[in-house]
This record gives sequence, structure tokens and C-alpha cells, in this order.
Amino acid sequence: MVKENLIESRMNMQIQRDDIIIRKGIIHILDSHNGYLGLSNDLLDLGPDLMEFIRGHIFKILESDDTKKCQFDGSLSPVLSLLESMDEKEDESFVEASRVLSESLFDIMCDSVTIPAADLIVVSFQLYSVVHLALLKMNYKETYIHKEEENEVNDIVKQRVMPMDGAKLTEAVIVDLLEYKVQLVEKKFEMLTGDKINYISERFLQCHADMAPKKKFQILNKVITDINNRYENEPLRNRLDARSKLREEFAEKNEFRVNEIGDRIFGDSTEKKQEFDDRIERYDLQYDTFTVAKENTVKKLEYQILETDAGIEVKIPMEEYITKDNVEILEEQGGGSTIIIKNIEQVKIK
Repeated sequence: MVKENLIESRMNMQIQRDDIIIRKGIIHILDSHNGYLGLSNDLLDLGPDLMEFIRGHIFKILESDDTKKCQFDGSLSPVLSLLESMDEKEDESFVEASRVLSESLFDIMCDSVTIPAADLIVVSFQLYSVVHLALLKMNYKETYIHKEEENEVNDIVKQRVMPMDGAKLTEAVIVDLLEYKVQLVEKKFEMLTGDKINYISERFLQCHADMAPKKKFQILNKVITDINNRYENEPLRNRLDARSKLREEFAEKNEFRVNEIGDRIFGDSTEKKQEFDDRIERYDLQYDTFTVAKENTVKKLEYQILETDAGIEVKIPMEEYITKDNVEILEEQGGGSTIIIKNIEQVKIK
């Protein structure tokens, strides 16, 4: 129990790129569009440049707010059984497991014409003394390169390449080989049956995937905004305070405790609180607590953005709104509001 808590606390710390230590890797070709499966028998020769390339992609996944957490269904998932029987330290066992995983994924990819063909890099790496397995699906991108011909005739040809260093993978899986916890990024694709599914979690891993933190925040923010906009007769300041309170909650606790947020923002209105609870429950988030890693994910909390019925937009930095020194909101007796911006020294036209 002590070891598990230590691992959990370390994983909650800010991961640094150099904390990721690459151990071994192999690449397989999953060209489902041409029906070609090219399984390798040998490990990659991991030089410094290739290690840095792989480390960079793993780091982006681990720190992304688009990354989901997933739990294996132990009674169903053949992937879990395979990983439990794999001996990562033994090259032969690692290679064989990677081949089985690649073939299984390829078979599912062939059941769709929309899933991108790719090279699959299977890598083991160490993070805070725990060994992980990463499946990096390097979806092909088409580009043009020059081709040198004989007789000094050059040409331009189309070529498929892997994602570049700075790109962000849209499909990848990371599993810690101690507790078999899963982190993944994935996209929905249409299968031959016509169903559009998350094929990596639902068919390949057969695991129960949680919603990504970025998606949770988008839902929470939208529900609060929608409820505020439904009650147009409420004083404008009360409606704007909802966004301010959401920002304060995150600043104070560094996480979003959904149930507490509902009480804090809508606790004074039984009708609004009930609507909040009903809408949040549809997404099964009513008792959820989550945080985000990137400031950009919650960038909307840094501004109050208003749009009038005449189409006029006003964007107020949250700090200015909270201090209220330079922004004053007056509620008109006959309805409507007046926004006064004071102490303007300079104006830029954008």
C-alpha cells in the first residue's frame, strides 16, 4: 500500500521530459489501406536521436489534458492477459508480445476504411522506477519530396511519412506494467458496420475509458454558461459571478470538485441547482473530481466575454472584473444593464 501511494503521488507531480528513460523498442508496419502487415523480429537500434524522438511523443501524451484514463476489463481483455504474461526484461518475450498486439490491432483496423494506416512503435520505458509500455500509432502523413533521376532529370513525388517531432499523436496507449493502469488518446472512426466507435478502447484494449480532463472541463463550463444564459432576467453581475466563482474554485483547490462547484454557484437557487445536477448527471460527472495540466485548457476562465443583442462583444480580463476598479456594471430599473469601463489611458484598434 505504501509503494502504491508513493507511485500515485509521484505520478501527480509535474513530469519532466528527462524523467522518461527509454528501455527498448520495436516497430511494426500496419498498412491496413493496402492490406499489408509487416511484423519485425528485431528490436530497434535506439540511438540518442531516436530515443529523443520517442521520448518527446511519450511526454506529450503523459502531460496532455486530452489523455484519458482507462481500466481493463480483466475478465474480457486479452491485452491484459498478454501483458501480465510478458517478461519485459526478456527481449524475445517483448518482441513476441509486440507482434501479437500489432496483429490484433491491424485486424481491427482492417474492419474500417477510415482508420488511418500507420507504423506502430512499441516501446518500454521507465518513469519513477515503474516500467511502462507505450504503443505509439504513427499515422501516416502525405507529403512531397524530390526524387533524383538519371540523366540529371529531377522529379517531385508523393511520400507517406510519420508524424514529426513537434506533432501530437492522436492515437496512443501507455500502460504501467506494475498495476496495469492505462492512459490513452484516441479518436472515433466509422467501422464497416456503420458504427462510429472508439475502436482502441472498445475493441482493441477492451477497457472502460474515462472522459479526458479537457472534455470534462468543456462540459462543466458549458453547463454553467447555458444555465446562466437561460435566466436572462437575472442581474448581469450575478450571471458573471458564476464564471468568477468557477475560477476561484480552481485557483483555491487546483482541481474541479463538481458537486461542490454546483453548490457554490447555484446553491441559492433550487431551480438552477436542480438543472445543474440533472445536466451534469447525464455525463456521469456529478461526483467527479478532476484537474488539468495545461493552463491553456482553462484559458476561458481568464476572461468574461459578453455579447449584446446588438452583436457588440466585450472581453473583460477576469482580474479587472474581480477588482471592479475599472469595470462597473449598473442594473437599469426598467431592465437591462449598463457596463462602464473607466480609467482608459490608451486604446488599440484590433
